[in-house]
Amino acid sequence: MNKVNQTWLWTALSVIWMGVIYALSDRPADDFDDAGELVSWFPFASFVVHAVLYAVLSAFVLRTLILLKRLTDPLISYTVIFTALIYGILDEIHQSSVEGRSSEAVDVAADVFGALIVVIFWFLQKRCLALRARERDLNSGD
Repeated sequence: MNKVNQTWLWTALSVIWMGVIYALSDRPADDFDDAGELVSWFPFASFVVHAVLYAVLSAFVLRTLILLKRLTDPLISYTVIFTALIYGILDEIHQSSVEGRSSEAVDVAADVFGALIVVIFWFLQKRCLALRARERDLNSGD
């Protein structure tokens, strides 16, 4: 698959995942009663769910931006985090108009946290790959 097709694929996955998040936030609170009972023992379940949903979105957006090759690494990371922030805010505004749902700043914080985890993992991965390449170059020179 060539780079153009890959870029379109990751862009499509990003948009589809935004639709999944929107669809979940468009459901009334009553639809989540059973899930709430299952995780009632876990006080941070909502935070974790938000972080995971937005980590997946951020991974899709990150891959799209990497394939575009038009931005520097810092700008890619800021764009990924900013995308999660803006979409998280818009999602919370939308969610506030859904029956039984409310808008909470902690949910936006969880969304951004999910994006931060992806960006940090990406930087650590790049760092490890660079160290391995450097080590391989040093060993091949012996």
